Amino acid sequence: MFANIEELRKIEFNQREKQLKNAQKQELRLTNNFKEKLHITYVMTWTETCGGCKIILEHANRLSQKGHRITLISHFPRPTWFNLQADIEFIQVPWDKILCESIPKCDLIIATYWREIYECIEQQIAPVIYFEQGDFHLFDTQKMDDRTRKYIQKQFEVVPFIYTISTYAKEKIAEEYKREDITIIPNAIDNNIFYFKEHPENEKINIALIGSQDTEFKRIDNILEAINILKTDGYEIKVNWITPTKPHNGIDAIVNPKQQVIGDTLRKSDIYICASMYESFCLPVLEAMACGAAVVTTDNGGNMDFVKDGENALVIEKDNIIDIVDKTKTLLNNGSLRHGLSRNAVRTAQNYTWDKTINSLEKYYLEIARYEVKK
Repeated sequence: MFANIEELRKIEFNQREKQLKNAQKQELRLTNNFKEKLHITYVMTWTETCGGCKIILEHANRLSQKGHRITLISHFPRPTWFNLQADIEFIQVPWDKILCESIPKCDLIIATYWREIYECIEQQIAPVIYFEQGDFHLFDTQKMDDRTRKYIQKQFEVVPFIYTISTYAKEKIAEEYKREDITIIPNAIDNNIFYFKEHPENEKINIALIGSQDTEFKRIDNILEAINILKTDGYEIKVNWITPTKPHNGIDAIVNPKQQVIGDTLRKSDIYICASMYESFCLPVLEAMACGAAVVTTDNGGNMDFVKDGENALVIEKDNIIDIVDKTKTLLNNGSLRHGLSRNAVRTAQNYTWDKTINSLEKYYLEIARYEVKK
């Protein structure tokens, strides 16, 4: 099935590329109309388990709770791994149909990946906003051929509004695509799931990590190798590995769990390790901080809005397994430091609430909804 999807993606890309050649920036006019409640359509390129999808679905749920009408459309099915509210309309579009032609009449259209931006604009329904959560096109650009780069560049040129989730992502958009008029609306924590609670001292130090071995930039194998070195050096450790995909090497892991299971696992973990080469925000680190784990992490860009080395986390060098070992040993050998980082991390995470984020997002959407499409 995956190969078939890849072929369908290529066909879709070719069709969109032809349309994009003569594309112009969406033309809008500001009106005096102000609506308190909006109909907002999110166009989703993917609906399976991943951090980016989780944020979009959080937006949908929480905006719906504020009284806005939310529609999601995708080639993929309604997600079952996330508790999406029943009143949210979900439109699954067959692959042989043009995705964005199924966008209903609405007040705003949110493109959630660069692939769909101009196709959203072409419908001439409502202002289009691009929600950038980051991927290889920002952080691993050597993987792009010239054709793909030109395609993405054009998409960034034609969309009138862009928002993203961190200072780092905003800087990369400016650097790679020369757009500087970017709004930052950070991610947040579901504090019904990710919260601190004292737990009895573990017989073995629990070390948590989140990510798939298939996602190369997360360097999960570096963490696993570092943990093996620690065990060889005599440290008694229990590994709490949460992954959306089955491990390659038979190591015990918690595969594709519910969100509550992730929260419970982080709450009983003493240390959380992140070895990512880049992240647009790095929500799992913030969720681990909220649950009271002492964090060891790379400076992966997106987490630097909330990570402070030596204050609420320890920062390691990228691709340096020995540094992971050394910094983790520091925490294993120094309970006072570990608990101090944990306390400060919990305080940091309390600044990232969904109430604050959704209020900012709602205000942003309401302002843009005052525009109408020039036809």
